[in-house]
Amino acid sequence: MKNDHTFVYAIHIATTPEKLWEALTSNAFWQKYWNGEWRIESDWKVGSPLRFYTRDGKPFSTGEVLASDPPRTLTYTWPNPEEEESAPEHLTWEIESSGPGTVLLKLTHGRLSEKYHKLVPPGWAMILSSLKTLLETGKPLAFNPRE
Repeated sequence: MKNDHTFVYAIHIATTPEKLWEALTSNAFWQKYWNGEWRIESDWKVGSPLRFYTRDGKPFSTGEVLASDPPRTLTYTWPNPEEEESAPEHLTWEIESSGPGTVLLKLTHGRLSEKYHKLVPPGWAMILSSLKTLLETGKPLAFNPRE
């Protein structure tokens, strides 16, 4: 299966680059805007593992940190256990100031199969809207990430 599709999403958030970086790399933040669906662990250094766990704490998958330049850029592999024979997907988060008290977050989800290229846009829109709402109001959106 050829993984040559890319999905890009950009969103402006009323926050600071540092607070957004924390939201992307802190398990406590992550669990809030992912509605408790996953837990993450990493030291976010290049070459380090990134571990994903299910809601009930079972290991789900492992990625690798490919680039880390706090609070500007973070890239890691995003393995898809359903497509083990494929090269891992890549997530790149780019953070830049876009005005006083506002940042632009750009997500690039690359190396997607055709199947997942069609499936990821609604999911990322929901997750990133929840992230934005959490950072701006203190409460994430309530949703079921499996729907």
